[in-house]
Amino acid sequence: MKGTVIAALLVCAFGNAPAARAAFDIPHCSAPFNKLLSDDVYSRYPARVPEGAITPASPDVRRGKPHLYRTVIREQAAGGPNFAGHYTLIRIGCGAGVVCPAIADVGTGKVFFPPELEQAEALLVDTGDIGVETLNYRRDSRLLIVVGTTNEDPKTTGMSYYLWQSGKLRLLRFIPERRLCDRG
Repeated sequence: MKGTVIAALLVCAFGNAPAARAAFDIPHCSAPFNKLLSDDVYSRYPARVPEGAITPASPDVRRGKPHLYRTVIREQAAGGPNFAGHYTLIRIGCGAGVVCPAIADVGTGKVFFPPELEQAEALLVDTGDIGVETLNYRRDSRLLIVVGTTNEDPKTTGMSYYLWQSGKLRLLRFIPERRLCDRG
């Protein structure tokens, strides 16, 4: 959920953002999210983007975990590539504020459920006017930035930078929440 949406909901309920943050112990993030999620960061890990229109292959959802989520996988994969050149990052809702990502190869139809990132829970912070998603990615980059908690481990709350390479995600960098946000 975007920080601005959270702030707006809290302002509606309490009248102002500082009171809302205090009531729910929601930290104000003074970290430079624009810099942490900038074009420069993504451009360090470029992906080859095929030229011309791509007709996505049907995702292979005949068995296993992809079969359990076949409807959402088919729907989102039909939109074409949105990540790392020729992949579609699929957001599967798996709880309140939690997303379970899948990655579909648009060319082959193969669907990946990376064990390195089985789920990501939103980081509930007030980021002001900056819209910050739980999963941040681009078609022209192999970088996936998670803002939140990964795999239900409180020690992973913050920003995690993953590189998509050879069908796997590799953690490149982690910034803990305490370095991103001021709880005072």
